[in-house]
Amino acid sequence: MLEIKSDKMFSATSSFIISIVLTIIGVSLINFKGELYYQLINIFTLAILFLSIKQFVNFLLGKKKGQNINFAKCFLNLIFCLGLTFFKNIPLSILPLIFGIYLFVNGLVKLINYLILLKHKTKGRLLELISSLFYFIIAIPVVLAPIKNINRFVILIGWYFIFLGMTYMGDFITFLIPKKLKNKIKRGFRISLPAVIEAIIPFTVLSEINYLIDKDEEDGSLLFDENKNVDEPDMEVFVHTSNRGFNRMGHVDLYYQGKVISYGNYDDTSFRLFDMIGDGVVFTTNREKYIPFCIQHSAKTLFAFGLKLTETQKKNIDKEIDKLFSQLVEWQPPYVAAAKANKKVDKSKYTDYASVLHQQTGAKFYKFTSGKFQKYFVLGANCCRLADLIIGKSGIDLLKMNGIITPGTYYEYLNREYQKKNSMVVSRHIYNQKVQDKKLNN
Repeated sequence: MLEIKSDKMFSATSSFIISIVLTIIGVSLINFKGELYYQLINIFTLAILFLSIKQFVNFLLGKKKGQNINFAKCFLNLIFCLGLTFFKNIPLSILPLIFGIYLFVNGLVKLINYLILLKHKTKGRLLELISSLFYFIIAIPVVLAPIKNINRFVILIGWYFIFLGMTYMGDFITFLIPKKLKNKIKRGFRISLPAVIEAIIPFTVLSEINYLIDKDEEDGSLLFDENKNVDEPDMEVFVHTSNRGFNRMGHVDLYYQGKVISYGNYDDTSFRLFDMIGDGVVFTTNREKYIPFCIQHSAKTLFAFGLKLTETQKKNIDKEIDKLFSQLVEWQPPYVAAAKANKKVDKSKYTDYASVLHQQTGAKFYKFTSGKFQKYFVLGANCCRLADLIIGKSGIDLLKMNGIITPGTYYEYLNREYQKKNSMVVSRHIYNQKVQDKKLNN
């Protein structure tokens, strides 16, 4: 978390220990399969029973105040425990069923990606179709018969823990690698938490920060601006989150060579499938105007991570950005188009995000003429994908086996990288209204 001062050696040691523990869990799950799963359910049932007995004893020995509440908790836990005991198929099937549904959703996402790429005849669509079929083949039997497929479920979870352990071992090894050698290494597949969990990480961190501010934390552990002893970063990655609606899931954009580069679904007229699909739009704007706009207009919090790049990395990123912008043509938001036709246009009538952003920051907008980003899809060609395309040229590659990259993926990775002594992530800052107010009051 941003408010905790990290110790580098502890981070290396903890990565090693976590790796070993996860690997042992994975191997155990693969070896014992459903038998271990049954025993875990039994242990969980006994824990609920013990909690019920404890609450009942507290009810008998406790004071009158709050007795009704304690008895209600005890009664509900006891009913739950009996349910687990006499209807064992229900608890046994819940986790496999959730797992199967999660895989099915991943398959559905891959299928939608395939159809979008097929429509625009974009390369890479065959891999999306194969991935989709792979997920469906695994997911459908588990969803339709979770009890019969418990062994399959446990084995897959076991392999997941092993691969996750390998990722932590990779993090441990990078602690030991000199910076010059590390910059030459290109990261491959990275196994991390499920996308559905990573998606809420930025919002969870925001809630914790707001809580600490409200508690008026004064012990010095709450840090809003941190820098390693190096020069200014060459690039910043902004991870957005908010308390409002879908903004909780976050957004990612970049600041490089004097301008913010952002990708998203900014053309309201192109929205499809509950606003999850639309024309892919890139905008560039001024950093000093953009950050206050995000805070005030969208009530967002921005986690900014600074990256220090080598000359080779800068050249690679420059080439990728030039290649990207060669596929773009300028697009005019409704306000801009109206203003060109009529100089006396009423600004207040244009409340779409793109028009307001242009009015307050002078942002310029572009659409793709070709390529996989021509159509935006919230779980496919999204802001993280475009950021990953550019940042990947620096040696950071967050490509995951399930192919879904969320803003939480970036937050989790960059925050961990900052804790490493020889990492290219050299700074981290928090920008939001409460943080600004606290700085003014201090």
